Amino acid sequence: MELYQVRYFVALCNTLNFTRAAESCNVTQPALTRAIQRLEDELGGPLLQRERNLTQLTELGRLMRPLLEQTLAAAEAVKENAGKFRKNEVASLRVGLPPSVSTRVVVGSLAELTRRMPAIEIALRTAVQEQLIEALLAGELDAAIIVDREDLPERLDRWPLFIEGYRVAFGPEHRFAELSEVAPDALAEEIVIERPGCDAVAKLSAPNLRHRGDTEEHIQHLAALSRGVALVPANLPVMPPLEARRLADPSVQRTIALAAVSGRRHSVALDSFIKLNRARDLGSELGIA
Repeated sequence: MELYQVRYFVALCNTLNFTRAAESCNVTQPALTRAIQRLEDELGGPLLQRERNLTQLTELGRLMRPLLEQTLAAAEAVKENAGKFRKNEVASLRVGLPPSVSTRVVVGSLAELTRRMPAIEIALRTAVQEQLIEALLAGELDAAIIVDREDLPERLDRWPLFIEGYRVAFGPEHRFAELSEVAPDALAEEIVIERPGCDAVAKLSAPNLRHRGDTEEHIQHLAALSRGVALVPANLPVMPPLEARRLADPSVQRTIALAAVSGRRHSVALDSFIKLNRARDLGSELGIA
């Protein structure tokens, strides 16, 4: 079945006249008739019946009409969207972030991108870093914000965005409220709420881990219930009633980077997103420089 056959049949359905249908399709009537006959052969029966000057759809024709109209409409939509894509009138961007990185890290670049490409479709996904990397390599994400580490796959291109330390968040009336910053040794007497995949906890000396949260909301709510203290990356806001003090340990820090798959062709949207993020001073914008 060829698309032109479908187009000729839909024109016949609208006109019920071979001559007018041929004119609307800009072909000769014999060419249109032959195309319809080949379509009927493929579908196994007549689609139209002629009674003198009257042309009507057969039962098979009536059954096929909505399906073939949908087929034609879908094909035309594909062609239209492909044309818009070539003209950069439509675009899409899929970005992943781990739970420990705030969306505000990318919102400035996304705002500028949507100003430049008003019709862009943006999809944000949150998952642990290992899942984000798998999604990148599988082509399910265009880019991801990740923690830059030495064990990352070589197939990833990475662009460092900022370096951040941690704050210690605690509930009301905690003893840390009297401090201007928290020394690592002071955490030895505290329960530290565990965050999956958190490198900072691993750098602490024998941390007392008794509770765990899969999301930042979980972790901070547990801290607010005085179930322990939380190590919160500097880019993340601390929700009330929690208070926070800087963790006074320069070794407990991490580099946040933008990642994409090396060697894979960048769309206009992805290329712009990468350039916008690389041009920003995110440390200063986030107040963590």
